[in-house]
Amino acid sequence: MTIIRAIGFIIGLLTFAGTHAVEVIMWSRWFGGEYRPWFLNSGQAAMLTLGSLFGVSLMAGCFRVSGLMISAGAFAAMTLIMFGRVGGPGTLAPIVLGAGGLFIAAATLLGAWLGSEIRDRVLPNR
Repeated sequence: MTIIRAIGFIIGLLTFAGTHAVEVIMWSRWFGGEYRPWFLNSGQAAMLTLGSLFGVSLMAGCFRVSGLMISAGAFAAMTLIMFGRVGGPGTLAPIVLGAGGLFIAAATLLGAWLGSEIRDRVLPNR
């Protein structure tokens, strides 16, 4: 069980970090580039990040990976990236952590729950 939890944490961490890396590279072209690259600075970037987390959680939920652990990994990545920025996290850090954490939790928990429901309906005797 501990390994599955660790896998969930790593999935969330890598999904958030990977999506953020794509956003940084494509920020000007895809998201207008008006503000610093961050998933909450653009509705489209937020949808990309949350959609990625939802999709990965949906697939992981089919294998009974915890949405809570995926959420924790994504939150850890969000926190590390935010505090590792040049100039620090800024004055809105508590609000960003709270709002970002809620969005991440909603996407990952819903995705993992739906994935487990799909698994139960496809393989009802497992």
